[in-house]
Amino acid sequence: MFIQDYLGKLVDSWSSVDQIKIGESVREVQDCLKSGNQVFVIGNGGSSSTASHFVADWVKGNREINGVAGKAFCLSDSTPLITAIGNDMDYDQIFAYQLRSYAKASDLLVCVTGSGNSRNIINACIQAKSLGMKVVALTGFDGGETIRIADFSFHCPVEDMQIVEDMHMSFGHMVIRCQDRD
Repeated sequence: MFIQDYLGKLVDSWSSVDQIKIGESVREVQDCLKSGNQVFVIGNGGSSSTASHFVADWVKGNREINGVAGKAFCLSDSTPLITAIGNDMDYDQIFAYQLRSYAKASDLLVCVTGSGNSRNIINACIQAKSLGMKVVALTGFDGGETIRIADFSFHCPVEDMQIVEDMHMSFGHMVIRCQDRD
């Protein structure tokens, strides 16, 4: 594939997303950060890396750009904790277990997932809802089960994981750069 083909596919893919839903999802994260509540972000593989990047932007970048010191945490970042839960309990519980330990109803869960069907992501969504939390899902493909559980979504209905991951990465930047003008 040539670079121009890839970039063309990426640009074309943006026409398939619902900008209203993206805006609602962005505002939900912004509101949580502004209120001083916690935002927990999760993902597997490349989406885990995206989740970790979001935290860097929402804690440091948001303070520098918007003057808001956000409380954001990536539940994919602690290898010892994840492997302990996975080994001693079940890998499908690595995020749900952490939410039971850290989260409260006024907090927010942001899930970054290509397929939307990873059991550990779905279990975290179910756990978050049982705690009274809202859930924002960033999904690709058909959105999987995660998009049906979420309260808010940024869905990229694209059948290409790398395009989906590129689109998802922009969400973190939208949170700190796309502020409502009052």
